[in-house]
Amino acid sequence: MRVAWSGEVPLCEKVRCPAPQIRNGRRVSDDRHVYSYKDNVTFVCDPGYTMKGHSLSQCQTDDTWDPPLPVCEPATCLGPEVENGRTNGVQPAYRPRDLVVFECDPGYTLSGSPETQCQDDGRWDPPVPVCERMLQCPSPPAIANGKPSDQDLAVFSSGMSVNYSCEPGYSLTGQASIYCTASGTWSPPPPRCEEVLCIAPEIQNGRKVAGRGPVYRPRDTVRFECDPGYTLIGSHQIQCRDDRTWDLPVPVCIQALPCPPPPFIVKGKHNAKPLAAFPSGTYVNYSCEPGYALRGEASIYCTTSGTWSLPSPLCEEIRCAFPEVQGGKKAVVGTTYRFGTYVTLECDNGYVLEGSSLIQCQHDFTWDPPVPVCSPSSYNFISVVLGIAGGVLLLLLVTRIMWKIMSKQNAGYYYTHENKYQIPLAHVTEQKISFAP
Repeated sequence: MRVAWSGEVPLCEKVRCPAPQIRNGRRVSDDRHVYSYKDNVTFVCDPGYTMKGHSLSQCQTDDTWDPPLPVCEPATCLGPEVENGRTNGVQPAYRPRDLVVFECDPGYTLSGSPETQCQDDGRWDPPVPVCERMLQCPSPPAIANGKPSDQDLAVFSSGMSVNYSCEPGYSLTGQASIYCTASGTWSPPPPRCEEVLCIAPEIQNGRKVAGRGPVYRPRDTVRFECDPGYTLIGSHQIQCRDDRTWDLPVPVCIQALPCPPPPFIVKGKHNAKPLAAFPSGTYVNYSCEPGYALRGEASIYCTTSGTWSLPSPLCEEIRCAFPEVQGGKKAVVGTTYRFGTYVTLECDNGYVLEGSSLIQCQHDFTWDPPVPVCSPSSYNFISVVLGIAGGVLLLLLVTRIMWKIMSKQNAGYYYTHENKYQIPLAHVTEQKISFAP
């Protein structure tokens, strides 16, 4: 009896799993077309998608993958919730890069970022904030010689601020404004009101003659004076201001140089004493003889550098200019006249004098009384008008007579004015024509 195997002898083939593929994702391990038994593959989803399932799968003996391949679904963030607060719009889910802004209810303060963004992995970043109960602050602290604003309010909530001010004569040291924090305290510490005092001024080679101190408050003044032989440069008086400074620099006293005698001037004099040297600050006044006027400054003074402040003036002869007067003439010939000179003015025929006929030259180069005016008289004006009118009438009369004569000549007659009759031109040999004046 023959014994045999039934069927065909089996073959052992190598396990080969095909390369797995997922939508909206990819493999992050080696990129092959075929995988062997127990080979592992890791998956990740594309941005904006989240993975549902396992990220790692293994090739099995039956050419399949276990666990099953994951699925990449569109990523969403659950709507954030904040207790004792709210967001700018409520929806159950948000897409990546969506922003949400938070706001706390009255009486609560936000701890964390006021806004957050949905990420690709479904997280919110920064983390969702928390609304904490807000503590109230007590009344703002009192300060000496000053007070805060809004001090009569009953409630001071977090974020409220108050400003401090000082009484007159005091100035703030520190921050003028403080605010109520979420912890129910004031920050920063309140300022102080310190009395405004100016530093006592000191002057060398001089002294204080008023306001000797030692304490100087706003609007206090100090007056200075230099020792003999020194001159003061700057203001003689300074005043303390509200900002603890002096309104002007403290003056200085410098040694003064003497001046030589002031110069003499022609036709004038000065009132200085006959000294060889004049101390700084000495004033000298100039004056002129009668009939002369000063040109320049009448007063000069000795400066600290030993020179006179200005050149000496000049004495200029006073001469009054006489203007031309239409229709008038002077009794004295000339165009300029010395101080004190009298001039008489007369008007021409047909003009009337308006003002004084006798005027005098004054020390300020003017005339007193003022120079008069010669105005045409009304009689002269009427005569001129009548003369013009008579001439016009005479011209018209002559024209008419000539016209009549020419008319008679054209008719063959000659008209004689003496005997007032007409004769034929044939009987006239020569006749002079005359007109009565």
